[in-house]
Amino acid sequence: MRIVVAIPVLNEEQVLRATVEEILRFAAASLAGHETVVVVADNGSTDKTQEIGLALAAEKPAVRYRRLEKRGKGLAIRTVWSENPADVHVFMDADLATDLAALPPLVAAASEGGGLAVGSRFLPGSRVDRSLPRRILSRGYRLFARLMLRTKVSDLPCGFKAAAPRVVSEVVPAVKNNGWFFDTELVIRAERAGFPIREIPVAWREERTPGRRSRVAVMKLIREYVRQVLLLRRDLRSGR
Repeated sequence: MRIVVAIPVLNEEQVLRATVEEILRFAAASLAGHETVVVVADNGSTDKTQEIGLALAAEKPAVRYRRLEKRGKGLAIRTVWSENPADVHVFMDADLATDLAALPPLVAAASEGGGLAVGSRFLPGSRVDRSLPRRILSRGYRLFARLMLRTKVSDLPCGFKAAAPRVVSEVVPAVKNNGWFFDTELVIRAERAGFPIREIPVAWREERTPGRRSRVAVMKLIREYVRQVLLLRRDLRSGR
């Protein structure tokens, strides 16, 4: 089985090498017998991310580097997934906020179910380390999205997902958002299209790397998520 892991990055010189090497080590130990390819999708970084990504691709046969001058997490994921055929497509955040122990069950769920597998921080067995304000905002968004979009999925924006080939070919082209909301829209459109959605409990920790600034402006992102949920709800009601 061929597994392609997309890592969207923007100015991640502090963590990129360690992240890629950790994924490769984990895959060699826990996904033995499968071919795992890691693709660094660079959204126009201006630090040393490109230099590090190119070096990793030159050093390690299982690593690819893809430069995108236009920014957008969703754009990075859809580009990597569309350009790299696989039996299972995965994406995860560059800071490895989600413990890699959940990767084998995530891959198995997408492969066996033929749909989408989603990491969830709200299932029994999940462990979450995050500040109280962000915990409140996360739960608020979860409630709002479930009410507006009538979804059964507990954690739409968790940046740890795997997809079967049919989801990539049939659902991803219908996803309009190329930013952070890509995660949510992908799940909702796959769910509405009748694909099975499997949720996997994860251990997740809030980013606290010294000197590394989070790429997420939380309040701005929440406002944008609310706007996008309402737009998606309108599109779904109109059959688009």
